[in-house]
Amino acid sequence: MLVHWIWLAHRAKVGDKVKMELLRVFGGAEEIYAAEADAFSEISGLSSEVRNSLLDKNLATAEKNLEDARKAGLSIITVADDAYPVRLKHIPDPPTVLYYKGNLPDFEALPMIGVVGTRKASAYGLNTARRLGYQIAKCGGTVVSGLADGIDAMAMSGALNASGTVVGVLGCGADVVYPAKNRYLFEETARYGCILSEFAPGTPPNKFNFPRRNRIISGLCSGVLVVEAPEKSGALITANLALEQGRDVF
Repeated sequence: MLVHWIWLAHRAKVGDKVKMELLRVFGGAEEIYAAEADAFSEISGLSSEVRNSLLDKNLATAEKNLEDARKAGLSIITVADDAYPVRLKHIPDPPTVLYYKGNLPDFEALPMIGVVGTRKASAYGLNTARRLGYQIAKCGGTVVSGLADGIDAMAMSGALNASGTVVGVLGCGADVVYPAKNRYLFEETARYGCILSEFAPGTPPNKFNFPRRNRIISGLCSGVLVVEAPEKSGALITANLALEQGRDVF
C-alpha cells in the first residue's frame, strides 16, 4: 500500500542506498514494514539505529503525509512504479517516493537538460539563462531546474515562453512556494510541466535540503548546464553529482 512506501521514504536514520538494498532483499515497502527484528538481523551492515527505525511500525505520520498530499492536490509515485523516471532510478541513492504537482513528462522520450546557476547572477548571466532555456525548449528538450531566484528562474521562464515542458525540483514540500515571490512561475511550471519533491508536504525550505535536492536534478537529466556560478555554490554541487552519475556537464 502507498502508506507503507511513505512510511519507508521518511524513516529516520535510514539512507536512500539502504532503502534500495532493503527493497532488493524484501521486494517491496509492505514487506519491509511487515518484517520482524530477526529478518533485519540477517542483513549485514545495518546499524542498531537503522534497525530500530525500521521496527517502528507507527503509520500515523505516513497517513498524515498521505492526507496532506491529497489536500494539497499532490500526486505520488514510488520507485517501483512504471512512471518513475528510469534515469533517476539508477543513481546510487534515488528517492523512494516523489510527490508532484502537475503532469509528469515522458522522461525517457524527451531530452532532459538541467539548467542551474547562482541566485545572484549578472545581467549577462540572467539573459543567457533565459535565452538558453528558450532554445532548449524550442529544440524539443525539457528544462529541469530548482525554481530558485536568478539563473534557475530565468531558464524556466525562457522555456515556458517557448511553450516548452519544464520540471521544477524543490528542496521543500511540493506544495510550498519558494521563494514566495516566484508564485507565478511555480504555478506556470505546474501547469505546463510538474513540480517534484521527495520531501513531505509542508516541509519548509531548510538549507540542508538543497544538496539532497540537487542529486534529483542531475539524476533526471541526460546533461546539466551550469550558466553562471561562483566556485562554492549549489550549482557546482549539482555539476559534480552529474559527473558522478555519468551525465554530460556543459
